[in-house]
Amino acid sequence: MKVVSVVGLLSVATDRAMAQPGDDALPPPPDARAINDRAIFHLSLVLNHYDTGMVVPVTRRAGEFWVSSADLQRAGLPGDRLPQGDVNLSTLNLVRTEYDSTSQRLLLTVPKEWVPERRIALGDGAARLRARNGRGGLLNYDFYANHTEHSGSQASLWHELRLFNDYGAFSTTGTNREVLDGYPGQSEGYRRYDSTFTGTLDDDALSWSVGDVVSDSLSWTSSVRLGGVSFGRDFSLRPDLITYPLPAFSGEAAVPTTVDVFINGYRSGSTQLEPGPFTLTNLPYINGSGDAVLVTTDALGRQVTTTMPFYVASDLLKAGLSDGAVTAGAIRRNYGIKNLDYGPAAASGSYRYGVNDFWTVEAHGEGAESLGLGGVGSLVKLGHFGVVNGAVAYSRMRGEQGQQWTLGYQYNTDFMSFTTQHTRRERGFGNLALYDQQVMYDSDRQPIVSLSRNVAQYSLSFNMGRFGNLGAAWLDVDSFNSDSTRLLNLSWSKNLWGSSSFYVAASHDPDADDWSVALSLQIPFGLQESVAFSAERQPDGSASERVNYNHAMPSEGGFSWNLAYAHQTQENDYQQATLGWRNNHVELQGGIYGERDGYTHWGEATGSLVLMNGALFAANQINDAFAVVSTGGQADVTVNYENQPVGKTDKEGYLLISGVTSYYPANYSIDTLNLPADTRIRETERRLSLRRRSGYLITFPMEQERVANVILHDENGQPLPVSSQVFRAGQPPAIVGYDGIAWLENVGEVNHLTVSTPQGKRCTATLTLAAARSHRLETFGPLICQGEQP
Repeated sequence: MKVVSVVGLLSVATDRAMAQPGDDALPPPPDARAINDRAIFHLSLVLNHYDTGMVVPVTRRAGEFWVSSADLQRAGLPGDRLPQGDVNLSTLNLVRTEYDSTSQRLLLTVPKEWVPERRIALGDGAARLRARNGRGGLLNYDFYANHTEHSGSQASLWHELRLFNDYGAFSTTGTNREVLDGYPGQSEGYRRYDSTFTGTLDDDALSWSVGDVVSDSLSWTSSVRLGGVSFGRDFSLRPDLITYPLPAFSGEAAVPTTVDVFINGYRSGSTQLEPGPFTLTNLPYINGSGDAVLVTTDALGRQVTTTMPFYVASDLLKAGLSDGAVTAGAIRRNYGIKNLDYGPAAASGSYRYGVNDFWTVEAHGEGAESLGLGGVGSLVKLGHFGVVNGAVAYSRMRGEQGQQWTLGYQYNTDFMSFTTQHTRRERGFGNLALYDQQVMYDSDRQPIVSLSRNVAQYSLSFNMGRFGNLGAAWLDVDSFNSDSTRLLNLSWSKNLWGSSSFYVAASHDPDADDWSVALSLQIPFGLQESVAFSAERQPDGSASERVNYNHAMPSEGGFSWNLAYAHQTQENDYQQATLGWRNNHVELQGGIYGERDGYTHWGEATGSLVLMNGALFAANQINDAFAVVSTGGQADVTVNYENQPVGKTDKEGYLLISGVTSYYPANYSIDTLNLPADTRIRETERRLSLRRRSGYLITFPMEQERVANVILHDENGQPLPVSSQVFRAGQPPAIVGYDGIAWLENVGEVNHLTVSTPQGKRCTATLTLAAARSHRLETFGPLICQGEQP
């Protein structure tokens, strides 16, 4: 309704209020033309046929429309095109104004240059959830024992002890091995692997570690184990971030438009576009060369299809994004052999930076008392024709100096992939991987232990659709002592009927002029059964044919088994049988394998012990994060993880979910259908993200309160009217339904009820219950509601 009409009504009402008592004369009607010459409207603002969703005050003066400059800027018009204060739209150059009195809208048509470019992200754009963690600990274990005929018996226990809190997670791993009989000369006792405390800064995608760490590396450098500290970027903490540049498709919409995006033939997203220039970002994770098809549909159903090629390289960094890490400490020696053996001090650092969407630069440095190494690298995208990478490094170690050069190229499409990498080094080139090795020289005073001189790698693969996938790879390695390794690999695979598949591979050594060939046929039966046939031929002339029957472990737990038999031309036939069983607390496996007169019998138990919220749990092995669901002591409640049931709470009201992926916003819920009727639930579903290698207690609070249905009748024995209200002290009113039945929550042993009917009558009744509770919904009555005395 227009404000003009409201003004007229107010004028009439005001004149009536001012009229003298007994005066029946009406004031003269308002002059509509005079009011329309200066009136205020509240109209929806439509800009270039797009409803902005704004309702703004519009003043009409002598047929011209005036709107606040601030309101126009909020609608998207540029401030430098508008005067300050109220703006007379009729005076704006190239702006057309139309008043839609039927729909109460103000229609503005402005030049397209006035509409700012909008960056629109495809997808749901869900906000990132802050990762949660609690306090607790766990012990992962893997116990293994075997006995080999005529050889002996041994047993080992591997463990990971993990403690976590708000500051980070501490983890230590190791193995204790005991020889029960036989196996002379083999080592026994405890061997420690890694002990590390790790903390994270999730928002900044940074992590730091203290203890046994591994240095960061680039594609043209090597990593080493150190005992010390490490600090650097860790993008795995932010799975919502896309670190490499994705294509952004720009265009211009004259009217409100819907755009559908198809990537390589698959629909990837849809969004609504406002009039004006736009840029589509946040496309799905893609890599390599492809085509994007944009289909725009306007309000009249007219469609325009645009095809644009693109090339995405996941090895590049987005413009302005940096990556890298710094590690310092003492070089770890005899890893897996000695518990505490550290060598000289050393440091290593790497850095990457996205200069723009086509160019990423790299730098790396290493240092020790008698070592200095530095290098720079670069990755450049060649438009739609792949990525070339190169690097050069210089080192000086113990008086020897040398250089390393690296050059590579890669190109990927839907049907073809090609990659090549070349590395060349001088003999004097060294790094931390060689620094702590024992120095030995040949007769020419040249170091015996060194890196390879030349390395050349080529790989090529084709996706031939219904004809399968074809691959080829070439490896050529030359050392400084004139040794060389050359190997050609060929492979072909094809999906057959159903989910069956066939695979054949061949390897050729040109120096030995021999071939090795392997082929396999995989035939599944249902979801868990499969049979595989394979055959191999080795360069020495030996051959084997193998058949394998497998029953996979059900995801919810149960039994699995595996049977295998292999006929071998130069050895005795090989047999294998394995039986496994798993539930939510432990996984057990055992079996027998080997050749006649030399069978090995073995058994294994893996799992985890978790301490959380003062309770101890047994679970399957936990490699990442876990969640403990608490229902406040309510047992046998079904718990769902990602809408799939994963178990029921125990008698204490707990259930541990072991297979949780960190930093993934997962859905946790409970099934309330089988809960007692007197259970009050605050929430039944939560979406949470958990920190890496930690646990979190997820609570679903439940309260037990007595509930009852009560049948209420009046003094004549008739049900009280529908929608009557039942009042109790300290409780919200309840509504009477059909047949006089009212649902009462939180009832006690004695309940005084006051009922008010829709006709305004009031009556009272008393509901008395026994002290014992059945936890079921019970119906009482009918109770006679006595009318109150007037």
